[in-house]
Amino acid sequence: MVQKRHKAIIGIAMVLLGLVQAGSYVVQSELMFAIFGLLYSCIGIGYLWAEVHTADR
Repeated sequence: MVQKRHKAIIGIAMVLLGLVQAGSYVVQSELMFAIFGLLYSCIGIGYLWAEVHTADR
C-alpha cells in the first residue's frame, strides 16, 4: 500500500511539473519547450495508469 502511494505521488509530481513547465514556456512564447512540458505530463499520466491503476487488477 505504501509503495502504491509513493508511485502515485511520483506520477502526480510528473504531471504537475510538466504542466508548470508548459505554462511558463507558453508565457515566454517558447512553444517547443511548452510542447516538451505537455509531453512530460502525458508520460506522467501514462505512468500513473500503468503503475497505479493497472497494478490493482
